[in-house]
Amino acid sequence: MIKGRPCKVVNISTSKPGKHGSAKCNFTAIDLFTGDKKEAISPGHANVDVPFVHRVEYTVLDIDDSGFFSLMANESGDMREDIRCPEDGEGEKARNMFNDGKEVMVTILTAIGEDKLVDCKENTKNN
Repeated sequence: MIKGRPCKVVNISTSKPGKHGSAKCNFTAIDLFTGDKKEAISPGHANVDVPFVHRVEYTVLDIDDSGFFSLMANESGDMREDIRCPEDGEGEKARNMFNDGKEVMVTILTAIGEDKLVDCKENTKNN
């Protein structure tokens, strides 16, 4: 967590302790949901908050007129209808595959109450 946002750390650099201070750690990270680059500096002895990030695969049952998915979790069978299909990138790919009549599987990343579509693919498993 950097500045209250869940991030993936891409670089950590440390400085040596000075005459009157402790070592410092410089974190460079990418926001999981916006892709923004963030930096934070903290003392080497300080605690850092780590978000719980969940990655769940769902089967797309429907995409309604307002752009929301109807999803069913592959593992538990739980239903979700509160995730909007993005207009670009993976959302457009998922929408096109669904409109072509394919069975679509999407991967949703969840952390601190936010959700993001990170991947979509055609379900090739025949049950």
